[in-house]
Amino acid sequence: MCDMKPTKSYSPGPSSSAAAAPPPPPPPLVQSPLWGRLAPALLAVLVCWLLPALLYLRFAREGTATSAGAGSAARAGAGRHRGVLYGSLSSFLSVTAMAVMFPFMQVRRDALGCDALCQGGQTSLRSALTLVGAAVIGRASDRVGRVPMLWVGTAASLASIVISLCSDSLTGMWLAVVPAALLNQNFSVCKALFSDYIDEAGGTDADKAGAVGKLGMAVGFSFMVGPILASALISDYRRALLLSAAITAASSVFLLLLPTPSRLSRQQRGGGGGGSSSAGLTGFLSLPVLKLRGAQLLMLVRLKMALAFHMFAPVWQVSIRARFDFGPRDHAQFMGLVGLTYALSQGFIAKPLVRSFGDKVSRLLLLCILVLGGARPLALYTQSVGVVYACYVPMVIALGVMNTAITTAASRLAQKEQLGGFYGVMESVENVAGMVGPALGGLLARGDGFPATLAAVVCF
Repeated sequence: MCDMKPTKSYSPGPSSSAAAAPPPPPPPLVQSPLWGRLAPALLAVLVCWLLPALLYLRFAREGTATSAGAGSAARAGAGRHRGVLYGSLSSFLSVTAMAVMFPFMQVRRDALGCDALCQGGQTSLRSALTLVGAAVIGRASDRVGRVPMLWVGTAASLASIVISLCSDSLTGMWLAVVPAALLNQNFSVCKALFSDYIDEAGGTDADKAGAVGKLGMAVGFSFMVGPILASALISDYRRALLLSAAITAASSVFLLLLPTPSRLSRQQRGGGGGGSSSAGLTGFLSLPVLKLRGAQLLMLVRLKMALAFHMFAPVWQVSIRARFDFGPRDHAQFMGLVGLTYALSQGFIAKPLVRSFGDKVSRLLLLCILVLGGARPLALYTQSVGVVYACYVPMVIALGVMNTAITTAASRLAQKEQLGGFYGVMESVENVAGMVGPALGGLLARGDGFPATLAAVVCF
């Protein structure tokens, strides 16, 4: 008889039972009601949309814009200065040269091991250099001349391309940022140059708006043409650099054709204070226009515009990806529409609006703020791609018109010998917002979600 060992049954003890049991389900998320989540954004729209509308109506009752008729006394050809044409073509080629590298930049960063921290550092470096360079180059264009500073900017772009071609390392990528970011401020210098041309031709503020609009249209189209040209002609980063160098060199041909503006108005406008008070470093750094209340207001408006843009951008990217699963092709279509709309707004809409509002630039700015502040919440919360596109078209038009109106108002405040420096300072103010805005928008979104960021954006 064989001994049969009784089978020992295993009964789990309390400790093993606790280890084997699945964890308890997490408590259900307590979602705030829709009104609670949208209240900050709706309140921001109410305050920041309704207030500009009321101010606009108040200004409209003060009287009709009589200055619109004054534009007819300007010379008919003031807005068709050949320098405006050559400068716009040079800017188109210069920005196209930069844009042909866009499709290959991320692949290049990945190949060199440039992670998110590296990319963020390069963005901060570029913003810091532009912060300094925009003010210095703008002021130098007042003292030395606009056209020489355009040559400096073109040479700086070529230097950055040469560094990228000669160095196949991450250090070379960092070094290539420096020359172009610090010295290529051709866009703001061109705006000051165009204002000089229109003043010489006896043009009006509307003519200045039209000239700056042509420049903005050229830049807008170049952001569309560059990537298309790159995808059609080249397939790697090195060839993109060579093509960029060739286009940059071609842009310098139009710099040779630029007429040099007269410098007589410096003595006429600058006063007869002699050479000692404005000579040397003190004269270079002195910018009396910054003491004017109107100039301070324009800088504040530009700062808040840039803050709103940079705070909204990271939230917008996350939102549009989550709602519509936007891929590279969708982003390309969307950015193509934005670029085309901005270019057309600069070329065909800004000048008539500036002319129709005449001296009442504040009305036009309030109208643009009304559109920008009111359309962003709709674009952020809608579940329809069509509504997003329908909101962004007037937003981009308002942004383009507002930039042109600010540039025109700045040219009215600053004398010719200070205009380049004033434009440079405003570009520097924008770069301050570019350094602070994305982090601020991300922190607000992390703390209270999209409504907090949106409320701050709309109010700005």
